[in-house]
Amino acid sequence: MRTPIVFSTWLLAGGALAFCCGALAQHGNDQVTQFTQKDGTQVTLTSGQPQGRSYGPRPSFEQLDTNRDGMIDRNEAEAYIPLFNDFDNLAHHVPGISRRAYARWDQR
Repeated sequence: MRTPIVFSTWLLAGGALAFCCGALAQHGNDQVTQFTQKDGTQVTLTSGQPQGRSYGPRPSFEQLDTNRDGMIDRNEAEAYIPLFNDFDNLAHHVPGISRRAYARWDQR
């Protein structure tokens, strides 16, 4: 006699899953999920990535190389957040970013 109970449990779980999946909608890059709580409250969840910030034009190599040693070190890169975010990728385990590496990065 357990078969009807197991079947109805699976049927109920499948229906709930189908409802949840059906409630998903795409709006641009945001994902919107809507559902109703047990007390009847309508809930809308919106998730996604925020719009990218504009940091203005990229500063010249000379502006960032404040100690004039020919490299942009990690502390100097902090002056321009997009460069700081890419620092480890650009520096390739060396203490700083060369003029040539900065020029290649600036062309992206």
